[in-house]
Amino acid sequence: MKLLKLTALVLLALGTLATSATPPPLPVLEHKVDLERYAGDWYVHGNIPLKIPFFSDAKAYNYAESYRLLEDGRIEMTCRFNVGDFDGKVRSFSFSGEVADTDTFSEWRVQFMWPIKASYNIIYLDDHYRHTIVASKDRKLAWIMSRDAEMNDMTYTRLVDMLTAAGYQTHKMRRVPHRVSS
Repeated sequence: MKLLKLTALVLLALGTLATSATPPPLPVLEHKVDLERYAGDWYVHGNIPLKIPFFSDAKAYNYAESYRLLEDGRIEMTCRFNVGDFDGKVRSFSFSGEVADTDTFSEWRVQFMWPIKASYNIIYLDDHYRHTIVASKDRKLAWIMSRDAEMNDMTYTRLVDMLTAAGYQTHKMRRVPHRVSS
């Protein structure tokens, strides 16, 4: 009986150590984000869903985000999607962000509601500004986005693999469906 209890305690301790391991450093862009070029429309193709009061993108279809630079330096951000299916109720939310890291412009603070600010980190952005990954520092949230409503499986898998390597729980990732008009 003592051996069984001791084994259980050792396994519990090992499990705690395994889950409390320090994740790898958050990826940092090697180039400065051109905010004017980054502004505009992005289609969300995958995400670890956001769940805050009155807002969840866990059942989003046709999910898109738009970014607009304001004269005061802030960034207006608008999310728009259908809830539950392609013909579901349209939800739209606007909020603001500001650049927190002026070396790369890749770290922002986003305010969904006063006084709460959240981290918004551009951890991947291709040279052509066609694909991006945005994620929280705590590794609980992530969004894979592109400028196009379609994303092939190979590109999507490569971007998910980047998140996995960065310590994100990609088993929670949801691929967002888009209806592509012809």
